[in-house]
Amino acid sequence: MTNPESGAPPYDIAALRAQFPVTASHAYFDHATFGPPPRAFVVAATACLRELSEAARLPVPWSAAVDRVRGDAARLFNCVADDVAFTKSTAEAMSLVALGLDWRQGDEVVVYEEQFPAGVLPWLNLAHLGVRVRFVRDRGRHRFDAAEVEELIGERTRVVCLELVNFANGLRVPVEAVAKACRDRGAWLLVDATQAAGVLKLDVARLGCHLLAAHGYKFLASGYGVAPCYVHPELRSRLRVPEPGWKSRPDLSDELSITGYDRVEYAEAARRFEPSVPDVIAIVGMGASLELFLGLGLAAVEAWALRLAALAAEAVQERGFRVVSSRREGERSAILSVERAGVDPRELEAGLRAAGAVVAVREGRLRLSFHCYNDEADLDRLLAALAPWDARSR
Repeated sequence: MTNPESGAPPYDIAALRAQFPVTASHAYFDHATFGPPPRAFVVAATACLRELSEAARLPVPWSAAVDRVRGDAARLFNCVADDVAFTKSTAEAMSLVALGLDWRQGDEVVVYEEQFPAGVLPWLNLAHLGVRVRFVRDRGRHRFDAAEVEELIGERTRVVCLELVNFANGLRVPVEAVAKACRDRGAWLLVDATQAAGVLKLDVARLGCHLLAAHGYKFLASGYGVAPCYVHPELRSRLRVPEPGWKSRPDLSDELSITGYDRVEYAEAARRFEPSVPDVIAIVGMGASLELFLGLGLAAVEAWALRLAALAAEAVQERGFRVVSSRREGERSAILSVERAGVDPRELEAGLRAAGAVVAVREGRLRLSFHCYNDEADLDRLLAALAPWDARSR
């Protein structure tokens, strides 16, 4: 299925694939579940662990390493480093607002009914305070318009929380248009970018959001337990610090001086939400992955991943699959959701994996998710693995 006239990414994809050992044995299309970290991640994390193990004196300079990666995350989001906090997950990032805002009886939060639980459960958990969650209904379309969100934003709406890319159907949500409605009506806009960061170009100013977070274990290829989080200065000035600790203080000098607890002060920067020393090893590894993707250029990464997804959509449609993901301009992502009548998706997933093509099943459909190091040979392998199913359906 390779088309010699289709072009190639503006980077050395063969060298890039050498960074990802999984490519030696599999055509890997499951980044929306887990993004295998590159060799650079393993080298950096191992070196950090060795340094901590062999340290002859304290303090080990972990703070400088974390701040260096904070700067990389700021480049990823196109913001300043002071706007970035390291949280442990997207759910924790959303809970900065859920636990930190001054909620009142009758307040409302707007979410999409088919989005990942991390963007829904923190708000449902506020029912005891009288907070109501309003759902953007899908109605079987696997997409929605900004106008449908705007219709739900009322006088009592405090927060609109959306995925930038839906985890199951791959919809690239019209966040920019929603942001205008939020500004006009005084609501905070929070974005889960876990299925976008690392494969799509991000710009928090262009998106118009007040908080954006992305757990590292998917397209950021950075393992579990670290989710860089952008927090707009205006929002963080309005939030209580839900989990304060010694790292939340304004002064981070090596000499920790306790002069009394009569007054609570927190850092102005987003690191006020980091109560203690974070997972330094995971963050240092993440820094290596971020440098890799930033070095490739996220615009180039996005263009290549979207192109592969489009090629895959055309190919599987020719084989009788229905593409559920929106193919409208501006709504496409690196995630492709497909289904086929009469085919058990779990059985198909197992068959494809046995043939070396790694995919997933979500919401009863086959989910393919592409990244910068996938190539057309991977697509050829996927289609070859589908061939027995073509014969079976005849």
